[in-house]
Amino acid sequence: MTNKQKVLFIANKPAYPKIDGGSIAISKLVESFEKINYCIDIVSISKSYYNNLKIPDHYKPSKNINQYTFHKKMKINLFNIINSIINNKSIQALRFYDNQINKYIQNLIDSREYKTIIFESIFSTIYLDKIKFSKDTKLILRAHNIEHEIWFNLSEKNPIKKIIFYALGMQIKKMELNIPKFLDYIFTISKNDFIFFKKIFPNKTNLIPVFFKTKNIKTKKISKSIVHLGSMDWKPNVEGIDWFTKNVISKVSEYDKFKIYIAGKKMPKKYLEAKFKNTFISGKVENALDYISNKEILFVPIFSGSGIRIKILEAMAIGMAVISTQKGAQGIPYKNGHDIIIANSAEDFYKYICLLTKNKELAIKIGENGKRLIEKYFCEKEILKKLINLV
Repeated sequence: MTNKQKVLFIANKPAYPKIDGGSIAISKLVESFEKINYCIDIVSISKSYYNNLKIPDHYKPSKNINQYTFHKKMKINLFNIINSIINNKSIQALRFYDNQINKYIQNLIDSREYKTIIFESIFSTIYLDKIKFSKDTKLILRAHNIEHEIWFNLSEKNPIKKIIFYALGMQIKKMELNIPKFLDYIFTISKNDFIFFKKIFPNKTNLIPVFFKTKNIKTKKISKSIVHLGSMDWKPNVEGIDWFTKNVISKVSEYDKFKIYIAGKKMPKKYLEAKFKNTFISGKVENALDYISNKEILFVPIFSGSGIRIKILEAMAIGMAVISTQKGAQGIPYKNGHDIIIANSAEDFYKYICLLTKNKELAIKIGENGKRLIEKYFCEKEILKKLINLV
């Protein structure tokens, strides 16, 4: 234990429990470091659960991993706005800053010799200029998305909101273009994000995908079932479910006794109270994989955002057929109709949901091809080799 190197993760959300794509992505890198003989501390910020508590034992994958989670309200207030103007910093990033958390991070750094500090997302780098660390410590930004693109691409009919989103995006873009100057490396999850950062920081940028182990999960599937799982505090997910419920759900729920499952933390009250036919809507789930694995098809109606959809990769890894948009499948080296089905319209979503639930052999074939894609491009062994060379 004492011979192990130490790494500190500063994360904008908890790695554990693994309840959404972001937490899965963080936990995968954490567990990669554990596999190459590191002890890991995670300081995470949560909007909803735990406060200054260590990770519960039943969520811990290893005694070498410790998570300290702080609850913080994320609503933008007058203080945030004034602070953003005075310090010329992104108001979205300032939401994650807290003096108590900063002191806690500094105490950890002062008491432990961290070889590496990893900032999970550009928003976590709000602590970069507040903490003091050894000049030998490697500093890494792990980019989950090109965050400013999410704000630029948000579909808003209200022109005033559109201008506000663009201004917020410009603040974040400034961070993404400047913060990496003070870091040693940038780790990107998707190829598209890698290309963006590589053009600006060619010697610092590395593609480190999230690895997945393929699994054969033997569980009885709910007949004619489709599922969506995604955090509903992320605007692209909200937009996607709004679109699906307005344009697709009534057609699907009326057809041949389909069962539709939708879940995710921060699920809006309007959906929890909605009475869609043959539709089951819930909030946060304890385990994402357990929730989706007994359903037949994962559907991901995403029309904005950046990065890579971890939930799609996780579904592929267990041989589950996936229907998504071109935007939703961004960053995945797929072949449409071979290892995933791309549907960009309500008509296509309806058509392919009907097709895959009726044609079980085709659904199984697409699921198996998706599993092979994971084995080829998201292999744990190759990713660990790359990580060892960098850290």
